[in-house]
Amino acid sequence: MTKMAEEVFCLPRRELEQLFGGGLPQGGFIGPAPELLLELSQHFIARGNCEEDPSFKQLIPYQLFAFKERFFVYRRGGGVGEGRLAGRLSVGIGGHINREDAESDGRLTAVAYQQALLRERREELVNSEGITSRFVGWINDDASPVGRVHLGAVHLGRLDDEAACDALSIRTHGEDIHPLGWWSLAEIREQEDRFEQWALYAIALAAAGQLR
Repeated sequence: MTKMAEEVFCLPRRELEQLFGGGLPQGGFIGPAPELLLELSQHFIARGNCEEDPSFKQLIPYQLFAFKERFFVYRRGGGVGEGRLAGRLSVGIGGHINREDAESDGRLTAVAYQQALLRERREELVNSEGITSRFVGWINDDASPVGRVHLGAVHLGRLDDEAACDALSIRTHGEDIHPLGWWSLAEIREQEDRFEQWALYAIALAAAGQLR
């Protein structure tokens, strides 16, 4: 039996531009809640097709984790699913939403979106239960080939104590990513040239969100 191609959740760029007020801002920015985007035309497209088609944006729930003023940092290895990001440092656990995440009628509802977010977290992290999470903004970076076909919904996960920080780790059978520990904003900024651009945008959104 032939294995079916992975189909990922996409939204038309044209409709997104209308929702965001006439165009998609660049970088990290505040915008409508993810639930509002689910009211647009929904498409599940073979991943190989949409990776080179900027008329659609693949919606990526992008989660980072903080304890007090420190962020969980990791390095992507050479075996990551997105080879264009190999070797970079990051704070974000992100993944595609698949057709299997949708409801039985094929629609991605707000509940299904939250379940996809939790699924990705559980697939990539160990001891991630009990983390409180909230949406803090969007990432769009049309300057890069990766960013041109993706739209990131940034969710900040907060841990309550040092024991939870010590317990959080990467699943060894997941993506090829290697934890580097909990870094302060100053430590991240000292090595920002090693970080993927999305991570830097997400950190800025999270830091600003802590003040709201």
